[in-house]
Parts: sequence; structure tokens; C-alpha cells
Amino acid sequence: MLALAGCATTGGGPRVDEDSPAAIAAANQVQMGRAYMQRGQLQIALERLTKALELNPRSTDAHTVIAVLYEEIRRPERAETHYRRAVELKPDDGSVNNNYGQFLCRSGRFAEADARFAKAIDDPFYPTPAVVFTNAGVCAMKSGDLTAADRYLRLALETEPANPEVLLDLAQLQLAKGEPLRARAFLQRHEAVAAARPDALELGIAIESGLGNAAAVDRYRARLRTEFPDHETAPMLQGEPGIQ
Repeated sequence: MLALAGCATTGGGPRVDEDSPAAIAAANQVQMGRAYMQRGQLQIALERLTKALELNPRSTDAHTVIAVLYEEIRRPERAETHYRRAVELKPDDGSVNNNYGQFLCRSGRFAEADARFAKAIDDPFYPTPAVVFTNAGVCAMKSGDLTAADRYLRLALETEPANPEVLLDLAQLQLAKGEPLRARAFLQRHEAVAAARPDALELGIAIESGLGNAAAVDRYRARLRTEFPDHETAPMLQGEPGIQ
């Protein structure tokens, strides 16, 4: 894979008409690269994505997907090269800014990430603004800026009032702010619109522990043992690389 990586074109490259045979062939290679990634066949995926960039060095999709792949194989420097190139090619595009922002947040570069999320939010054509608000909010929470996190997540909730992920994030945020009653209210709203999941049950344990409600803690623990017997407690707020 290292040898293949050296073949990927990240420079400007010739401008390719989107309807040209080369651009269409590159798009097909990106689709195949995605499919191989989903199957866990990462070396073949890298071959396809490298080919896509040879065919069309200005393909933001190819740069973004190969960046995700480089993250998965723990090559963050190469991942950033491609995330950054995608932004250079489409500086106002919400999707590429959001993806780069997530990478920067995972790298602990919170101020840079926030700037990218702000650019994504400014894109009036981005189809899922709640995604950007949520990513920005979770990133702010990771950075310790709970005020910014609350602002972003409430904007996400205004956009999608029944979004279970946003409700769960807000529940976690309220607990982090030392407001377990508000946390409970958001968790109950989450439970009303989503199926049970281990992290939500764990959050319920933490909230009810903070409220001193031993009976509710026992109920959440019993559900966790019964409904998810193979679950192992994992840290929350761990973002995985992906494309949004």
C-alpha cells in the first residue's frame, strides 16, 4: 500500500470536464473504492482510489475518500494532504469543509476544526446542516468549550427536533455541565424516538447516579445486562473517520 500511495496525484493537475470519459471513469473508480472499503478490502480500495486520482486529479470525491482510507490505515499526514486538497478545490463546499473539520477535531486541532465547521455552516446548499451543527457541537464538547457545544447542539435540534443523536449529545452535555435534571429530560426525549442502545443506557446510569436515584440506576444496569449482554463499556465521543 505504501508503494501505491506514492502514485496518488495531489497536485493541481489538468482540469477535467465532469462529463468527459476520464471524469466518468474516475467517478466509477471512486464508487468501487468505497465498496471495497466497506468490505474491508483496503488495499484494493487504495488501488481504485489511486487510479481515480490519476484519471481526474481534481476529483474532490476521490481526495475525500482516499483521505478516509488513509485515516483507517493510520497515515494521518497523507489523509490531511487529501482533505486539504479537497478544500482547495472546493473552498466553499459544505461537505468537504465538514469532513476536513472532523479530521481536525479527531486530531485535537479544535480551533482549526471550528473554522472548517463554520465554513460548512455558511454553505446554503449543504443538504444536512444538522450534521454540521452536531459535529461542531461534539467537537466543542471534546475541546472543553461547553458553551459553544450547547449553542451548536441546540441549533442542530432546531433543525431536526427529533434527531436521536442530537438529543443524546445534549443529554451528555447537560451532565457534563452539572445539570443532571436537564440531562435526564434530553435522554427521555431520546428514548422516546430511538431504540435502546448501550451508550444511552450507560448515560442513563451516569445521570441517575448524579441524581442519587439508586432504583433508576439499577433499572438501567439491568437493561444493559439483559439487552446487551456482550457489551463492553467504551469511552463516549469517539468519532470514527467517515464522509458526511
